[in-house]
Amino acid sequence: MDHPTELPALGGKPSNGTIPSRSTSLEPTPHGYAARVVSRLGHRRAWVSGAIVGVVGYVVMALVLLGMAFLVTHLLAPGPVGVWDNGVNRWFVTQRTSALDTAAAIGSALGGAPVVMGVALITAIALSIARRWRALGLLATGLLIEAAAFLTTATLIYRPRPPVPKLELPPPTSSFPSGHTAAAIVLYVSLAIIMGTLTRSRSLRVLAWFLAIFVPALVGASRMYRGMHHPTDVIGAVILGVGALLFALLAARTAGEMRARFSETGRGRSTTAQAEPDQRVAAVSR
Repeated sequence: MDHPTELPALGGKPSNGTIPSRSTSLEPTPHGYAARVVSRLGHRRAWVSGAIVGVVGYVVMALVLLGMAFLVTHLLAPGPVGVWDNGVNRWFVTQRTSALDTAAAIGSALGGAPVVMGVALITAIALSIARRWRALGLLATGLLIEAAAFLTTATLIYRPRPPVPKLELPPPTSSFPSGHTAAAIVLYVSLAIIMGTLTRSRSLRVLAWFLAIFVPALVGASRMYRGMHHPTDVIGAVILGVGALLFALLAARTAGEMRARFSETGRGRSTTAQAEPDQRVAAVSR
């Protein structure tokens, strides 16, 4: 279990200055997948169990994305799907205006490495100070799975960028999947989940989830508008981002379940150790 510092939850008014315990999406559920994973892993440190789930998540998502990349590049792109891709690409070009160019540049930047890494770093520092280790694990694991699976796929299977005029210099990586979109999904949805653990304010939670949906959608549309990705690249990014998030959630819950079981075992051993001297004293006195 997490042991946060004694700070009031945002939007709440606790009487004793502590954050009341309440069920959140980061909490393991009885008989859930995290409990099953812990039963299979056996007795390990919490962070090790979470890391194992993260590695498995990377392997699974890399294999899924490699399969999708091969399917799209070699089987679908030469047919009707490729025709649809190119039709959407050309439509975005016809919609370009100076105002939309600026909006798309901002939207694209929100999923770029500088913004994603900067926001993630600031959030990580704040969560570390507050000792919100499970929330920090969710954010870090999700971004690591996404980045590793993206780089593996983009390195092994190359797909050309859309054959339309581009509004920026394209990077040397493959067009499939859209790394900006996948990273935006992991980052902003993770922030919404974390916000749900920090506040009881319905308004703040609604705002966080609105941004978690709106910003990645804006990033994906902006990348297509700027001629950097096909629509199927963005679809692949959605699958990657959601998959990375699900494995990150499982890793966080697995770590929490393992910590809870370890704590219970430790308390049980401590109680037994304290009881044994008392029993010996009682036997001697008799």
